[in-house]
This record gives sequence, structure tokens and C-alpha cells, in this order.
Amino acid sequence: MKKVVISALMVGVILAVALIGAIALFTDQETNPSNSFSTGTVDLAINPATAMFTVSNMAPGDVRYSGIQMTNGGSLELRYTMTTIADGSSILDEQLDLTIDVVTGAGLDTIWYTLDDVVSEANVYGPDGVLSSAAIGDPTQGADTGDRTLAASGSERLRFKVTLPLSTSNVYQGTTCTVSFVFDAEQTANNP
Repeated sequence: MKKVVISALMVGVILAVALIGAIALFTDQETNPSNSFSTGTVDLAINPATAMFTVSNMAPGDVRYSGIQMTNGGSLELRYTMTTIADGSSILDEQLDLTIDVVTGAGLDTIWYTLDDVVSEANVYGPDGVLSSAAIGDPTQGADTGDRTLAASGSERLRFKVTLPLSTSNVYQGTTCTVSFVFDAEQTANNP
């Protein structure tokens, strides 16, 4: 029994020496503090935010111009699209023609959305496409043909030209329509 007690004491001494040796090792620790992360923003703004057109008494052959400025107020590059929503109660929106151009400056009249503008990209929609089904790009997620891209804090101006064709028949006399232009934006980063 004496041998068992001595063996147990020796094992205890060896463990104690090993533990004391482990505690006596040099150590060090460093901290990399206050790592910060934030997300970017997608913010498409339009000007004007109200109706571009309020037109009455159009006659066959009449042409009306208006414009809208697209601005990326966010911190991420974005791409945007445009679709139309027609009121569905009129046939006039199916008769009116629409052409959309990108404008970089005003012409001699100093109004940037008229006939004499400086056009950088003609016919992003049209020429003379149907107003009721007008579209720029495709609002489906991801890059699509025709989508427009704006850098962070970037902007561009779109000129809208609406024409009542000279060939318009009496079927359209006295008709009205209401159309909304809907702009959708999404990030371009990590979004093929």
C-alpha cells in the first residue's frame, strides 16, 4: 500500500510541476479595435416629381416636349428602368407616339427639353414608339438590355417627345388618357 501512496504522490508532483511550468510561459495579446461596417444606398430621384405633361386640345400632327432629370442621390452606382402604366380606359394612349432622348444641354432657346437640344443619345425609346407600352430597359432584377446606369451622385436628363400622328382618325376625337411613368432602380454592384 505504501508503494501505491508513493506512486500517487509522485504522479501528483509531476502534474504540479507541469502545471507550474505551463503557467510560467511568456504570453502576449493584441486587439484590433473598433472595426466598423456600413451599407451603401440606392436613391433614384426625379425632377420634376409631378406630371411632366398636362396637354389639352391636341390635334393630329401636334408635338409636345417635356423632360425629366434623373439623379442618383445614393452612394452606390445604380441602374434604372422606366415603364408606363396607362389608365386602361382610353385608346388615345395607344395612338400617341413617344420618343425619349438623353440630352446634355439646351439649344438656342435655353430650355433643355425642346426640339433644339444637344442630344447625346437619341432614341433610348422610340423613335415614335407607342406611349401606352413605352419602356426603357427591363425592371427584372439584374442587368438587362436598355437599362440606364448612373454613378453615385450622377445625373442625366431625358427629353420626352409626344406626337399625335397626322394620320390620326376621328375615332380619337374628344378622347383623353392618363399615363404614369414608373422608374425602378437597383444596385449594380454584385448584381449581374
